[in-house]
Amino acid sequence: MSLPPNLHGSDFLSSPSVHWLDACQQLEQKGEAYCIATVVAEVGSVPRASGAKMVITSQYQFDTLGGGNLEHQVIIAARDALKSGPAQVSVERFSLAADLGQCCGGAVQVMFEYFHTQTPKVMIFGAGHVCQALSPILAELPLHVTVIDSRAEWLTPLRESGVQTEQWTNPVEAIAELPAESHIVIMTQDHALDFELARLALERRDMAFIGLIGSQGKKQRFEFRLNEQLSDPALLQGLTCPIGHPDIQGKLPMQVAVSIAAQLIQVTSTRPTGHTASEVQWSQANQLRQVLKEVKQ
Repeated sequence: MSLPPNLHGSDFLSSPSVHWLDACQQLEQKGEAYCIATVVAEVGSVPRASGAKMVITSQYQFDTLGGGNLEHQVIIAARDALKSGPAQVSVERFSLAADLGQCCGGAVQVMFEYFHTQTPKVMIFGAGHVCQALSPILAELPLHVTVIDSRAEWLTPLRESGVQTEQWTNPVEAIAELPAESHIVIMTQDHALDFELARLALERRDMAFIGLIGSQGKKQRFEFRLNEQLSDPALLQGLTCPIGHPDIQGKLPMQVAVSIAAQLIQVTSTRPTGHTASEVQWSQANQLRQVLKEVKQ
């Protein structure tokens, strides 16, 4: 992600000093899912007036609606919707005294607008050498990339470069938390861990793609064991191993990374027909704005 002057890596992330529009521009370049929360109506004493906005992603937030429990609840609501996948534009009412325990005593209506919630999600298990080469490539593509590992020393350089990371003591537990239709790339330092990740991902039955790094020998061993342990052997058809585009050869980390990136471009390139997600979102938002305008009149 290219960042504004003097805002690099973690300095940019989760910063209330970053204007909401600057945050949108950065997130649009990244293709990362986000929510714009806007105060569209107010009654009584409130932290910020109508028109105040903040931007919320699955991990970070930018600008502010005034802080306090109101902002906290807005962030929770937005992240719950982002996690569930494609989200509808909505308006919610918050009573600062009755519902949120804030002394302002007023009430606000907040409109939630969601963007890029259909951007393909790539979840990489294993932050090793290939991942270090792969992540900068994927960062330039319209993909939402998350790297999962137990080793902080491997995650730190990725996080500092702007890649979303998650540190799990036991990465296997992360499988249950993945969004549906995720594209999973498995390439940890441990074959036993690779196997368990692949098995649980296949059992989910709702992943868009499951790719496993490895040789033909590893593929044969894994397929034999998976055939015995999967609840339905037919689920094995959902595993791609070795991962990577067959026309791109080489064993160097960058060569493998380019091969995997090429395959991910291929499997994520399908676009739904009809109106784009952004067009639908803007249409929904404009309808809500019209309703709110009529109510005020």
